Amino acid sequence: MGPRRTHTKSRTGCQSCKLRKVKCDEAKPKCNNCLRHGVECSYNTAPTAASTPTASIPTGLSPFVSEAARLSSDAATPAMGMAEMALLHHYSTSTCYTISRHPVLQTVWQTTVPTFAFSYQFVFRGILALAALHLAHLKPDLQDQYVDAAEFHHNLALQMVSGTIPQINEENGPAVYLFSTITCIIGCALPRKRDDLWVSNDRVLQWLLLFRGTVSIITSVNESLKSGPLAPMFTLGRRRSLAWEARSTANQSFLVNLRRLIEDAVEDPIELKCYTDAIDDLGKSFATILEVGSPNCETADIFIWLLRISDQFLNQLQQRTPEALVIFGYYCVILKELEWAWWMQGFSIHMIRAIYLHLDEEHRCWLQWPMQQLGWVP
Repeated sequence: MGPRRTHTKSRTGCQSCKLRKVKCDEAKPKCNNCLRHGVECSYNTAPTAASTPTASIPTGLSPFVSEAARLSSDAATPAMGMAEMALLHHYSTSTCYTISRHPVLQTVWQTTVPTFAFSYQFVFRGILALAALHLAHLKPDLQDQYVDAAEFHHNLALQMVSGTIPQINEENGPAVYLFSTITCIIGCALPRKRDDLWVSNDRVLQWLLLFRGTVSIITSVNESLKSGPLAPMFTLGRRRSLAWEARSTANQSFLVNLRRLIEDAVEDPIELKCYTDAIDDLGKSFATILEVGSPNCETADIFIWLLRISDQFLNQLQQRTPEALVIFGYYCVILKELEWAWWMQGFSIHMIRAIYLHLDEEHRCWLQWPMQQLGWVP
């Protein structure tokens, strides 16, 4: 009996799958594994250190982005130096507790979200960006460097997720939802300029549209969100939503006055209904705050109004109609309830200031009640 021949099976497939040690289906131009995880797909051999191109993400000289991370362009196995490890540690020991005050949701953000980050690099980069912004808040003398690090990681994450969104499914949907939520928080946490609301670059309006985009993600992958690892988020959210629906809006004279002002000014019945529906929903949010008390308000109680307003109202807001802007000014009082979170501090004043500057003298008078509640004087 002759010696046994050994056959070495050649490894085929893309480089990203090889690095992750998973079977590649060799679909072209991108294999399905890479599409599902939102990573770069390459059939080339592994790049050497000399041939690795510089990442296309602009960044300054922040010490909180490692040199390895700046020079790595491989999204499947991004380089992580001590700077990134420090950001991940800060997220896991501090930042994760600042997203919600509910102990169950804090546990989800601390333990469940990082498990998605290890499978989906855009989530990983997202939590690094969030941690960097948290540190920018805690260490104002290093704010510029930490903000630079946050923008580096978040911009890289946006590039990664762009390939996943068109392929959203029950498997990757929860990760896309998480990243969308993280991006909404980042939009609130980034340093603000006095004129960046409906004046220079519509940054806050972009944030609103992004926040609304989470609704379509939830609709697309509803089952995996309700029954998967993120189920506690949605179980608690449904309870808060049902309670919100049942709230009484009686004895809210400030909203009665606002409704009268708008009814006298708006002649088109369709546009008027759009505004009055938004006011009715505002009433439920104000009633929720009154009933549960400010210390017990959750993010779901505050943001539900943004999810419930009609597309028509959002369109009126985009067109900067004074009635829509004033209604949103009243919503700023509700947003104030979230300012226990570092990423929302000053947000309500920032928005009502910009709304006021955009209104004429008559409609500025309509804003007196929310301005008084917020303690803001022009």
